[in-house]
Amino acid sequence: MASLYDICSVLICLLAFAVFLKFDELARLVRSDVELDSEKLHLFIESRKTDKYRDGAWVVVAVSGKVTCLVNRHDESAQLSHDSPLFCQLSKTKFGYKARARGLSYPRLENWYLRPLARGIVPDLACVGTHCLSTGGTSDAAHAGVPDHLFLRHSHWSSVSAKDGYV
Repeated sequence: MASLYDICSVLICLLAFAVFLKFDELARLVRSDVELDSEKLHLFIESRKTDKYRDGAWVVVAVSGKVTCLVNRHDESAQLSHDSPLFCQLSKTKFGYKARARGLSYPRLENWYLRPLARGIVPDLACVGTHCLSTGGTSDAAHAGVPDHLFLRHSHWSSVSAKDGYV
């Protein structure tokens, strides 16, 4: 059975990849930013660096039915209070991990992402950075043929030329 630490690590990776999130955006998410139903997950991103009007935006993630489905994985961790951080600090106990009320710092979030990769998945961690999931998610969507208007709406770029420089 997966530990709370493992579940959170997987959620961080899936969310950053599927929603093209940067780590500082992940760290700022709270439970009230997430709405979940049987078909999709709605995620409110309060602000992004490229958000011209700083009014935020809703991002929708559909159910895929696969083992990596973000909506199903999020269901497992949805026992949080409404105002608590979506990803909170964990304390190791003799019975596993216990969630704490404080949110994650950027270095801790980065550590959660990199530690599982160090277990033999990636031979050289120097080649991996926190931008990799956001970049990988956007590149994967572009190669899958997602139409530009949907791609730009889901991502954080304000123009096609900005997207072209990133993907």
